[in-house]
Amino acid sequence: MSWWGVLPGIAALAVLWVVPGYLFLRALGVRGLLALGAGGGVTSGLAGVLAIGYDKVGITWSLLTFLIGCVVSILVSLVVGRLLGTNRARAGDTVAGMRRLGRSERGWLAATGLVGGGVLALAMMTGMQRADMPLQVWDAVYHLNALWFIQDTGNASSLGSLAPMYADVATPYYPTVWHSIVAIAPGFDNVTQAANASSIVLGTAVWMTSLVALSRVVWPARALPVVLTPIIAATFVTFPAISVSMLGVWPFAVSVACLPGALALMIAALRGNQTWRIHLAHAMGFAAAASGVVLAHGSGLFSLVLLAAPLLAVLLFRQGRRCWRRGHQVPVGVTGVLLAVAVVVGTVVLVNFQPVQAILGYERGGQESYWPGIGSLLIDHPLIYVYEIKSVNLVITAMAFIGIYLTITRKHARWLVVALVAAAVLTLLAAGPPENVLRPLAGFWYTQASRINQLFVIPMIVLAAGGLAWTCRKVADRGRMPITGTTIVVLIGVALATFGLRWPSQVEVMSSVYSNWPIAWGTMIDSEDELAMIDRADEVLPDDAVVLGNPVDGSSYLLARSDVEVVYPQLTPIAGSPERALLASEFNRWFLEPEVCRAVRDLGITHVYTDDLTFEEGAKWEETTQGLMYVDTSRDGFELVDEGGQASLWRFTGCDDRESSAGS
Repeated sequence: MSWWGVLPGIAALAVLWVVPGYLFLRALGVRGLLALGAGGGVTSGLAGVLAIGYDKVGITWSLLTFLIGCVVSILVSLVVGRLLGTNRARAGDTVAGMRRLGRSERGWLAATGLVGGGVLALAMMTGMQRADMPLQVWDAVYHLNALWFIQDTGNASSLGSLAPMYADVATPYYPTVWHSIVAIAPGFDNVTQAANASSIVLGTAVWMTSLVALSRVVWPARALPVVLTPIIAATFVTFPAISVSMLGVWPFAVSVACLPGALALMIAALRGNQTWRIHLAHAMGFAAAASGVVLAHGSGLFSLVLLAAPLLAVLLFRQGRRCWRRGHQVPVGVTGVLLAVAVVVGTVVLVNFQPVQAILGYERGGQESYWPGIGSLLIDHPLIYVYEIKSVNLVITAMAFIGIYLTITRKHARWLVVALVAAAVLTLLAAGPPENVLRPLAGFWYTQASRINQLFVIPMIVLAAGGLAWTCRKVADRGRMPITGTTIVVLIGVALATFGLRWPSQVEVMSSVYSNWPIAWGTMIDSEDELAMIDRADEVLPDDAVVLGNPVDGSSYLLARSDVEVVYPQLTPIAGSPERALLASEFNRWFLEPEVCRAVRDLGITHVYTDDLTFEEGAKWEETTQGLMYVDTSRDGFELVDEGGQASLWRFTGCDDRESSAGS
């Protein structure tokens, strides 16, 4: 399907993801761009909490029940805002030091948002080719089938709703905020379209408004950095393109996209010269947005700590010093000790929490030197896979360095520099030599440089916005030109210097895992003909069909695209039952091993999916599925049902025939 057919669905998904949280914050008393930018995070938090609660009381997860839960939450927020008196305050009075944007400034912000978001969305769509093209990476298969199961069961809880992904032999914790929202999104024919649309929505509606909110509170008295933020955000390939394509980690992408908005609310809550009611309203909003960041993905907690800790440390130190000098040494000392103990105890508890242990225990290799990682950070080149350098982001890097200079010399928002350096150090630790003793610090993000790098982008964009705004004013002053005309000229220069806002790189990254051939890290669906065979499987196969196939050959897509039951709904075949593990390693010996046929009968397998594409020809390789890699379909018991490209669907009766022969 073309993108034109799903544009209404994309618009509906954007509204669904932003508006409930925005209304919740407005009812509480948060205003303007701050409420809009943090809306996606609050909606994510509401989805995570409601999904768990609904599962506990037996309420089916659907679009209607989600919206009802949001309405109730907004009404509660409205009551709290009325009690505090904060939702009656004027927009300009809600955050100290923040002047209200003028009408022309809001117009320019809308224009840059449309240009930046539009170019990014078009580049992503071009790389995906069609709205219904499946993302061919490891995690994407898992997430697409997880969407199908949530739609099928009506359960979206992070506490066990994905048990069917593990053959119902385990009910693991898995963050399902992304799944819960995308599964109920209206306007799509299947989960593939909805998942692809979510990439567009996360990269534009959620991510860019979130960044604008952060720029708004970092530069409260200046409009130009805020106006420039969407254009600068569109020049980065690291996020969202890498996250929603090569990595295929949509839940993590939600956490990152909502993070700037949550940080903005935290800053607003802690900013001085406000009434305690304003402080409290923004603090409650921050708690709601932070819950979205953390519930979307467990590592979101550590991402929040990484970027927020510098600011919190500075604010707490200043407040403590002020109280100390006023003669309150004992309370300050006791509070400091209690905070230190709380941090230590909380860290120990979190590190020993099972999901966190799974993250920290993930082993990953690295490079022999830190220099390639440093170079990638400076030009915004992907820290995963080998891509040609088709565009660089040096002009924005230069603007970020100017922003760093301004924040240090003017003693304003210097925490951004600390956060930038911290994210860079952790990124390099993950990308560099494995023997570094400090490398375990990157373990909270699976020791994957391409994930931590996405956190580096957040302070980078805000600092570059300040640097580019300063540059525009300097050029205007020297040339005695209006600031508006100068800004337009500078932005045109930025577009040219970044190769059309990084268009070549954006398209390349997206297409490398969406096009039929070749696919980075190995191809699962090698042609349009194979994809067409998968899509018509619901018409070709009987309703009770159960298909066995090597998951890396494309058989796993049958569930999400055609509602056909498969033995392996994810690419880890041993994450189910002993029968599934046996078939993965021994199925091609079904005519020799009675245990194999016993497993086939126990699982009710009726059909087999095969693919002749070899690893040498570009197929994806999985070490644990050797028994499914080369299946001899010339033997009795295989009847061809359908084929497409190099893939085929077979009716399998070999084990039934063998049982009949044994009985005779």
